[in-house]
Amino acid sequence: MIPLDFKDYFVNCTAVQQQEIVSSLLSLTLQVDVLSDTGQTKATSCPHCSSAQIRANGTLNNVQRYACKSCRKYFSQTTGKFWYNIKKKDKLGAYLYCLLSGYSIRKCAKQTGISLQTSFDWRHKLLTSFSEVAPEQFLGIVESDDLFFAYSEKGNRNLDRKPRKRGQKATNAGVSDEKVAVIATCDRTGNKDFRVATKGRISKQDLDNALQGKLDKAEVLCSDSHRSYTAFAKSVELSHKKFNASKGQRAVDKVYHVQNVNNMDMRLRKFMESFNGVATKYLQNYLNWFLVLEKIKNTTSKIAVVTAIAFASNNAWYQFKQEAFNMLIRT
Repeated sequence: MIPLDFKDYFVNCTAVQQQEIVSSLLSLTLQVDVLSDTGQTKATSCPHCSSAQIRANGTLNNVQRYACKSCRKYFSQTTGKFWYNIKKKDKLGAYLYCLLSGYSIRKCAKQTGISLQTSFDWRHKLLTSFSEVAPEQFLGIVESDDLFFAYSEKGNRNLDRKPRKRGQKATNAGVSDEKVAVIATCDRTGNKDFRVATKGRISKQDLDNALQGKLDKAEVLCSDSHRSYTAFAKSVELSHKKFNASKGQRAVDKVYHVQNVNNMDMRLRKFMESFNGVATKYLQNYLNWFLVLEKIKNTTSKIAVVTAIAFASNNAWYQFKQEAFNMLIRT
């Protein structure tokens, strides 16, 4: 299912508006025709190595093929896109209607006439493509915090432990390897990001991985007083304002605080409640979905924004396949 606010927006539209929305999701994608692999837009870089040294290399099924001079791999205009290798493209329109209506994966499959596994794959390919919503830079005053979700192997049929009932609390109180840390970051200009970091308490290295190169234009970092943030701020030579909520510290000079990121954390938790638990291997996908909804909630051209984000990624298909591969390795 999808969050109620976005579902209500779609359901309350007229039939004509709903059809326009679905059509937009299928065609308003950087001048590329999604349902037809015969788009005339030329590729500008290799989806495998990002090199611009490419050349045309004939056609296959009326689709222009390319060869990369750097990595010597072949690709077409649709390679790496979320609809790459989808066999039943004629049913994408009906599937998107079900998805936007808030139907479950099972109901989407039944209404569309596809298998349950295909319905699951299509949803996660689309959510994976939303990774492009992450900002490249944070500006000015930046707030950062870590929040935790229960580590979940939902869907795994070969657990190496006794399965837990839904809603059961972790064995150990506080932060432990039974929980997954997510690093939340935002600035005062509206840039927001969530990154799955690690199991248990985050370290300076986790912050390096999540924020590497994104704070070059930042002036001040506001966070809690944990030593990982202190070490990170020192390593990037950034002014650091620390807060200890347990001691009632809320703001410094009425300017520096972490109220924005805390509010963002609260909205994310409310958003996640509707999914009744998410497997950790897919957690980043749902964080991406939340960021997309945050990005479009104040714009009048919501569908155009969603479309541009979802279909801009050249790595969606590869990320989805990597998740499936990692799942096979774990099981």
